[in-house]
Amino acid sequence: MDAVAIGSINVDLVVRVREMPGPGATVLAESARHQVGGKGANQAIAAARHGVRVHMMGAVGTDAFAPMLKGSLARAGVDVAGVAEVPGPSGTALIFLEPSGQNRIVVVPGTNGALSPESVERAVLAMEAPREMAVVVQNEIPRDAVMAAIRAAHVRGWRVVWNVAPPSEVPAGVLRGGDVIVLNEVEAAWVTRREVSDERAAAEAAEAMLARGAGLAIVTLGPKGVVAASARGTVHFPAWRVEVRDTTAAGDTWLGAFVAAWDGGEDVREALRYATAAASLCVSRMGAADSIPARSEVEAFLRSRH
Repeated sequence: MDAVAIGSINVDLVVRVREMPGPGATVLAESARHQVGGKGANQAIAAARHGVRVHMMGAVGTDAFAPMLKGSLARAGVDVAGVAEVPGPSGTALIFLEPSGQNRIVVVPGTNGALSPESVERAVLAMEAPREMAVVVQNEIPRDAVMAAIRAAHVRGWRVVWNVAPPSEVPAGVLRGGDVIVLNEVEAAWVTRREVSDERAAAEAAEAMLARGAGLAIVTLGPKGVVAASARGTVHFPAWRVEVRDTTAAGDTWLGAFVAAWDGGEDVREALRYATAAASLCVSRMGAADSIPARSEVEAFLRSRH
């Protein structure tokens, strides 16, 4: 299977704190570290670790972080020929990690903002790739570049997997019947303008995305599992209980594993199971891209849960 991930590539500065500072307050951090991140990069690495041939489209800067970012992607098995180097600083994410494993993230787009709709559309249309391809996009690049990627994917007859994160409007008609939309509960609440905190509300949000044109709509609920809606109906897959150490990249891990596990057919249950197992392993580890498990680890996890 092949996929092209079009999205952000960031250097993450992860700071562990005992508590978040209030307005005007200062707290001492327990540790800080740099690592590769960004939703585009994380999803590309996740899919590659689960057997997908991934082509990355994005941009890094001309700073000291650029070689680290491209090198990390390449070592994970991601094709970085489509990663441009443009003047300016690479994207940066400031991640504050609390003892509970929850995080708060501030993203500075940097060169991720350099992706133009013209360059994205041109690159997708010019790709030498198999007939079957998944085009994975998220919202940490300019919105017009995201829309251009979706349009170009449709011209090629490829399936779109759109992770609407950070949340944005989802106009009716942007997605087609073969496309997938993925949101977490916060993003689903923003898009539908209604609270999404349980399985029933998630199902309603997913069904609302079907009404806007998606063929498969997925709402992830963290420890409450995941809800998926399609023309065949709505299913809920519960999450496994694990010790949560760090939730960074959990959603990206879920999405990349799902892309690897789903063949585009009508039955998504096994892919939901596989992706949820991958995310469970991710949150039990520290880090972003370096916490993403490999296929062999997910398969071992699933065998142990039978």
